[in-house]
Amino acid sequence: MATLGSKLITKEQQWHANLTEHNHLGKALLIKPEILEGTMDKLFSAQHYYSSNPLSSVLLGVPHGEKTISTFDWEWELKGADRRPLVVTEVAAEMVGNTTPGKFKEPFSLILDENWWLPGDVIYPGTADKKYQARVQEGAIRKGTGYLYSLIMMGGDEEFMPAQYLLPGQQWVKLYSQYEEAANQSGSTQYSLPIAFKNTMSRYRKEYRVTDCASTEVLRVAIPGSDGNFYKSWIRYAEVEFFQQWYRELELGRWYSRSTNGVRGGTGRNVKSGPGLQQILEDSHIERYSHLTAKLIEEYLMDIFYGRVKPGKKRNIKGFTGEYGMLMFSRAMMDWMTKSGFVLNAETFVSKTPSDLNPNSLQVGFQVVKYNMANGCSLELYHNPLYDDRDLHLEVDPLTGYPIESQRITFLDFSGDSGKSNIQVIKKDKGLAFGYVQGLYGPYGPNQGGTMAHSGAYYEMHIQKDEGIHVEDVTKCGELIYSIN
Repeated sequence: MATLGSKLITKEQQWHANLTEHNHLGKALLIKPEILEGTMDKLFSAQHYYSSNPLSSVLLGVPHGEKTISTFDWEWELKGADRRPLVVTEVAAEMVGNTTPGKFKEPFSLILDENWWLPGDVIYPGTADKKYQARVQEGAIRKGTGYLYSLIMMGGDEEFMPAQYLLPGQQWVKLYSQYEEAANQSGSTQYSLPIAFKNTMSRYRKEYRVTDCASTEVLRVAIPGSDGNFYKSWIRYAEVEFFQQWYRELELGRWYSRSTNGVRGGTGRNVKSGPGLQQILEDSHIERYSHLTAKLIEEYLMDIFYGRVKPGKKRNIKGFTGEYGMLMFSRAMMDWMTKSGFVLNAETFVSKTPSDLNPNSLQVGFQVVKYNMANGCSLELYHNPLYDDRDLHLEVDPLTGYPIESQRITFLDFSGDSGKSNIQVIKKDKGLAFGYVQGLYGPYGPNQGGTMAHSGAYYEMHIQKDEGIHVEDVTKCGELIYSIN
């Protein structure tokens, strides 16, 4: 059983008659499941009984980190980009063999994938010097796999468009729209339409069985209430062990669950399984690395923020990684400091410490846990014990002997619009079900004349919960994944 090191535990004692069933945690959960659910989340967060649920613990402290809905699925919309390059789909027939398209102000043809641009729009193939600009004269006419535009070169008569920019795959961008005196045409405007997304919850279930000979040891604890006060109650050891594993499995589901709709359960119906964080982040910024450096981290985060969040505040991101990942991060930072010529004052990492060996004993050392970069970008690391679990991750790095997963860094941005968290746990309204199946022995002792569900000298406890993980904008997140190769 996991260590129950918690300031909440006030006393260990034997179960006796004075500990009524109304003080029993399981009974309280039966009476008010939805009300006590939040308290249970806090009790079994990383801050208290169990240390393997960092995401749940972080979300408890994030504004609007949880949301309750009435349906099993949910949808949301994100505004797409209001502009993007158009792409050449094929070479116009009249351009084949032409090595100087547009020279002497001769019109030339370009076939692009959309009919967005109008006569007067000035476009170019994205070159750094902006030299090759052309004005749309006519368009767009449907042609094969795209739309045919008639263009004319801007600039001198000798200017022409290099033929390479007319080949399939080349991107073109609109700069602006320019017109003559008394013009009766106007430039195009692009509107971004919202992109619709849909996600679904997973259904989790778990049970345990306690016989009449099971231990009667209980824990006397002080449970934190919503008003900030602590209220005394009792929890059986068996329940503590059960709920530790239950909340750990919920945390595992939030990270590792895989979406499916084709797996049948014992009743013949489809298993309800939604995506976890790692599957959701497959559409985010993913990069594989073999050697972690400060430059790699900085350039990787630059890819996430560039052109999306202006330099300055709000470029703050949290990185979840294993113990070895934290060590590699600190080493990368120290290596960068050394190569950059940093000189640390001894007071920052050397101090006195009591010891029987020497009256003038010292302690030395430091660890880097946060990296403040240029343009206001900062990265703070959080330990994710799930990434270190050798029972979960059997693929080991032969160079270090530690699980490869321990060096994975998952970057999560919790900031969102109007104070809403970008990452949320979505729970189903009344989606928590919890109860006992009693025999000759029940959760509160021997069954003396009551109804029984079976004749065995034991009882079972079953729990079921519907929930899923939601990432509003996946492009604000990503992963650096360690690769042996």
